[in-house]
Amino acid sequence: MKSTLILIFLAIFMSISAHATIGAGHVSGKITNITSVSSGVLVRIDANETPQNCTSSQVWMEIKQENTAMISLTITAWTLGRNVTVYTTPRAEGYCQVIQVDPAES
Repeated sequence: MKSTLILIFLAIFMSISAHATIGAGHVSGKITNITSVSSGVLVRIDANETPQNCTSSQVWMEIKQENTAMISLTITAWTLGRNVTVYTTPRAEGYCQVIQVDPAES
């Protein structure tokens, strides 16, 4: 009985921690998809979550091509399955612009 309760608690805890955290200018969670376009790399977090300051209908956030360090860090975090916090600038049209990528420490 005790081991069953522990397993239930762990399952609930892990499902809660798997969701994105959304703020005014950031979103934290697991990178679920990336793709490249001519202007840079596009990123999706968890279930297409975007920060509150991204008010366009786009679910992708863009890292501009000239931000090579951010792109490298994002691809590495995605490959390793690590959570990240993505910070963005306010945007009402087009892709939300990423200004910082912070990998979660494990």
